[in-house]
Amino acid sequence: MERVLIVDDDEQLLLILTEILGKYKNKFETVPVKNGFDAIRALQEQKFSLLVTDIYMPGINGIVLLSYVSKNFPNMPCIVMTGHGTPELKERLEKKYAHFIQKPFSVTELADLILESLGQEQNLLGTMSGVSVSGFLKLVESESMTCICEVQSEDGKRGYLVFDGGTLYNAFYGKLKGKEAAINLFKLDKAKIKFRHPPKKKFPRQIKSSLSSLIKEAAAA
Repeated sequence: MERVLIVDDDEQLLLILTEILGKYKNKFETVPVKNGFDAIRALQEQKFSLLVTDIYMPGINGIVLLSYVSKNFPNMPCIVMTGHGTPELKERLEKKYAHFIQKPFSVTELADLILESLGQEQNLLGTMSGVSVSGFLKLVESESMTCICEVQSEDGKRGYLVFDGGTLYNAFYGKLKGKEAAINLFKLDKAKIKFRHPPKKKFPRQIKSSLSSLIKEAAAA
């Protein structure tokens, strides 16, 4: 059983997280601690697969704890959660420690990140790395796939493309949506692409242009 260490000085939040994440007990076990000192002690005494930590805590804060883990458990993935993150801090932490989640967040969102970090992603159909986005999506179109494609650029930025029966319905990339988001995603080369089963709810079609015309427009931009 995978074991996840969760560190936060907010005892009420820690209790809520532990209680709700308990429904995933068939996939991972959570161990909550309320400060960096207890976290280091737990890491020395037990084996953990993942660290989830707040940044701003009294005593040993999240940055110090992450440095300790990086030095002593270099292969352990980490998820950083905070309510006071700047874009610069987010970029720096995501680049070094994988995931950053901004408070307030839904526990479901955190659970998805935990499962992804543990290699147990829900609804994941497959992953491809180092591929051209436009080239891969031609395959999605030709196979009439219904899926959501998560596209991650080399610098860690992520976007999403929603397909229904091989037709591109919508796209999201940062603050961009629809056609503009799709064109910017199509420009990416050597991206990492994960494609998953779509959610049960139907997405309204926001992109009317064909995939081939959007790829041409991205290439000309």
